[in-house]
Amino acid sequence: MAEVFWDTHRLVNGHTLLLGMSGAGKTHTLKRMISALQKQSPNTRFHVFDVHGDISIEGASEVLYSANTPYGLQPLRVNPDLHYGGVLRCIENFTEIVGQTIGKLGARQEAVLRKILLDVYRLHGFVQEDPSTWFIDGEAHLISDGSDNRLYLDVPRAEKDSAKAFGARWDPSKSLWWIQTDQYEGGITRWAPKRSGRTFPSIDDVINYANRLIKMSFLGADQEAVTQLEIFNKAAMAMHRRMIREHREGQVGPSLVEEESEALDKARAKAIDAYTTAVEKIRTGTEMEDLIKYDSQETLKSVLDRLETLRSYGIFKNQPPPFDPHARVWVHKLKPLKVAVANMFVLFSLQEMYDTARERGEQGEVLDILVLDEVHRYADNEEGILCTLSRESRKFGVAIIAANQDADLPPSFISSLATKMVLGIDELYWRSAETRMNIERRLLEWIKPQRTMAVQMKEIRATKSSWKWVVLQ
Repeated sequence: MAEVFWDTHRLVNGHTLLLGMSGAGKTHTLKRMISALQKQSPNTRFHVFDVHGDISIEGASEVLYSANTPYGLQPLRVNPDLHYGGVLRCIENFTEIVGQTIGKLGARQEAVLRKILLDVYRLHGFVQEDPSTWFIDGEAHLISDGSDNRLYLDVPRAEKDSAKAFGARWDPSKSLWWIQTDQYEGGITRWAPKRSGRTFPSIDDVINYANRLIKMSFLGADQEAVTQLEIFNKAAMAMHRRMIREHREGQVGPSLVEEESEALDKARAKAIDAYTTAVEKIRTGTEMEDLIKYDSQETLKSVLDRLETLRSYGIFKNQPPPFDPHARVWVHKLKPLKVAVANMFVLFSLQEMYDTARERGEQGEVLDILVLDEVHRYADNEEGILCTLSRESRKFGVAIIAANQDADLPPSFISSLATKMVLGIDELYWRSAETRMNIERRLLEWIKPQRTMAVQMKEIRATKSSWKWVVLQ
C-alpha cells in the first residue's frame, strides 16, 4: 500500500483518466477532484460536459441544451492561426466531426460540401488565400434584436425591386429593407440578414446557398433568373388564391381579372428577360463551370439533405450559451440531446476550445480543465480532436479529466494521460485493461469499489511508471 500525492508540477501533464464501472464512485470522485482543484488553481476554468445529468457542483453555472434552446454552437468559426488555422482547416474539421458522429460522407459529397463552404465563406469575406481575412473585429450582431419582429436584410440598391417583390419593406429611419422574422424563407433568403459587422457564416447561410444552387442547376440559369422566376411563381400563386377566394365570395369582376393578369404578365416578362440574359451571357461554353463543379443535382441534393439534418438537431445557433462569466465551473447539460447529437456538440466544443487555446499561445499554468464522462464516445479516432488535445494541449494551458467504464480506448489516448485511476472495472474488461494499461490481473482483482483503487502517475523524464495499490480513507 502507498500514500499518493498528486503533484502536477512533477507530472508530464495534468491529464487524468478515471476508470470505474457503474456504482464504483466515478461521479463522486469527479466532483471531489473538481472541488479540490478549484482551491489549488484559482485561475482555472472547468468545462464539464454532463451527458447523464448527474453532475451537480456547488456554485457552478449550468446551461441546459435542447433543440428548442435559443443558444448553441457556431461550428464554422475560423481559427486565424497562420499555420494551424484558416478556412480550409475549418472545413476539414467540420466534415470530419460530422462524418465521425452521423456517418462519413462519400467522396463526391465531401467534395461538393467543401466547395459550397468555400463559396459561402468567400461571400462572407473569408478567403483561404488571404490570411488577413480570417479575423473578425469585435462581436457583430443583427441590426434588430427581434423584439420588433423585424429582420433587416443586406439588399444592394440594384436589387431592391426584387426584394420588394418578395415582401420586403423599406425602413427610412435605418435606410434598410426588412421582412417579418417568420417570413424569412424561400426566395427572400437570397439576401442575408444585415449585421453590424462581419460574422462567420452559419448553417442557415450554407443551407440557403445550397438551395439556390439546386434551383440554378435544375433550371440552367443564373441567380437573377431564378429570383425573377420565383417572383413570377409567387405572383401566380397569389393571383390563384385571390381569384378562388373572391369567386367564393362573388366579388370578382373583369377589372380585377385584368389588373391581376397585367401584374402577372409583367412578372412573367421579367422572368423571361432574366433567363434570356443568362443564356445570352454564354460565350465560351465555360460559363456553367460554377454549377458543374458541384458534380450533379443528386449529389448536391444529398449534401443539402445532410445539412438540413444538422440544422434539425437544433444545436447550431449564433447566440452563445449564457454562462456566468464569474463562475469557475461551467456545466454543459446535454441529457436532452440524442447520443449522436450530444457527441457532435462535445466534439465541436473541444475543437473550438483547442483553437482558442492555440490563439492565446503557450502558458505556464493550467487555465482550462475539460471534464468528460463516457469519454469513449469522443476518443474513437486516433487523429480526432480529443486525441489531439491529449497530445498537444498541455503547453497551451489545457488539461483533461476523462472518465469511462472500461479501458477500451485508443492506446495513444491512454498513453497521453499522465494520471490513471482505476476505481473498479467489470471483469469482462480486465483483459483489455491488462493489455492497454499494463496493469496486473491480481491488482484488478484486489480493487474493491469505494474501498481500494489503483493509481499510476507518469513523472517528468520517467519512461516507466508503476501502479500503486491504494486504500481509500
